[in-house]
Amino acid sequence: MQLKKGMCLALAAIPLMVALACHSADILVAQATVAPTRTPRPTFTPISSATNTLVPTQTATPAPTAMATATKKPTLRPTARPPTPKPQPAGPPPPTSSPYEFHANSPTCAHSGQTYIKGTVYLDKNDQNSKYVGAIVALGPPDGSTIYDRVLTNDVGEYTFNLGGPGEAKPGSWGVWLVDPSLKRKSDIGGPIVTNGLGADDPNSCWAGGVDFWK
Repeated sequence: MQLKKGMCLALAAIPLMVALACHSADILVAQATVAPTRTPRPTFTPISSATNTLVPTQTATPAPTAMATATKKPTLRPTARPPTPKPQPAGPPPPTSSPYEFHANSPTCAHSGQTYIKGTVYLDKNDQNSKYVGAIVALGPPDGSTIYDRVLTNDVGEYTFNLGGPGEAKPGSWGVWLVDPSLKRKSDIGGPIVTNGLGADDPNSCWAGGVDFWK
């Protein structure tokens, strides 16, 4: 009877032992299958983007504009004062190129008590004593197109055209020249002589005109 009871206890302990053995086996398996530790990958540091450094642009100095150049005032050099003309000496001037036998001096004019034109005719430009007596002198317009009047030189080679009486102004533009007996011109035309009615106090007064002729 006791033997049978003992056998029953032994049989009852077997399942307990099997359960314990299974539990221990599970623990060992669990310890043996521990998940391996994962080695973390190295962290990559991103390469910074290259920053392009701008090269400074060379600033060119602008050339002066045409307007700026034009507005620059030029340096003016002082001009030489023209020489004061010397008064012409009395008598005929040096000869000039002319197709005529006689030549005329530059005319003169001044105020007088009446209006007239007079002068002297010379046969030799180098000799003031070589007066031409009896020369025919014509009066007309400055272009010599018409003869208004004609006179002969006197015994000292002088001629005179009286254009107005005493105290009388005779404004006009006149020319005088020499002619031969056929009234063909044989000298340059002297003038123009522009007479006016200005008074004696006016420097532009012209009543008495004068022209000399020379050969």
